[in-house]
Amino acid sequence: MTDMTTKYGINITSDEAFEKNITRLTNQIWKLIPMKENNEDWEKQLNTVILEIAGLNEIFINNPHFL
Repeated sequence: MTDMTTKYGINITSDEAFEKNITRLTNQIWKLIPMKENNEDWEKQLNTVILEIAGLNEIFINNPHFL
């Protein structure tokens, strides 16, 4: 991964930090299946993951309204 700059002008150079976050989110998604099978509150977990992914989108995707 090369250097990434967020739409807020923050330069992220750590491949490890970014990839660990993606791995963590992937693991959270896989956690949903057993939660549903065990009748746990999997929908709350899903909503949390969706919010985190949306947050990554908000940080890393340029939004013309904020340029």
